Amino acid sequence: MFGYITELEYVEIKESHEIEAEGTDMLSLLYHFLDEFLYLFCADPYFIPKKVQITEFDRANYKIKAKGMGETFTIGKHPQGADVKAITYSNMQVHEHEGKCEVFVIIDI
Repeated sequence: MFGYITELEYVEIKESHEIEAEGTDMLSLLYHFLDEFLYLFCADPYFIPKKVQITEFDRANYKIKAKGMGETFTIGKHPQGADVKAITYSNMQVHEHEGKCEVFVIIDI
């Protein structure tokens, strides 16, 4: 998602922020997880994570905690890409295979 906003190779890891999300199933959990990071970008002076670490994942109760590591987006340092307006449920998919998940998400830009 943040690769649409800027080129991530220009983002340095200078600070971190933690998020928590919960849902009623895997799709709503994924939606709220991404939405929390998008909110951080919009509300916490444009924080853009380069790396995300899952710190807790409760699959039975659809809860997740994660830490985003990166820095504040700065025009001049970070190339400007597209503005991500929202996460969508449109054609959202979670595929599990051999203990790994692959997700497909369409974002509104």
